[in-house]
Amino acid sequence: MGSKGANKSFDYNLIKILDAVILSGNAAMAAKKLGITPAAVSLALKRLQSYYPEELFS
Repeated sequence: MGSKGANKSFDYNLIKILDAVILSGNAAMAAKKLGITPAAVSLALKRLQSYYPEELFS
């Protein structure tokens, strides 16, 4: 884990959201599949990114 995320509890639901984004191809479709808003998906991806120094998406 990156140093930015070292003091945080990890929320494994973030991985579920990342998986949905990867499988569906975009955040809006993932949100629809998961029954959440696109804004919630975006926030989850930002939270997940905070654990890693590398970019999740380029």
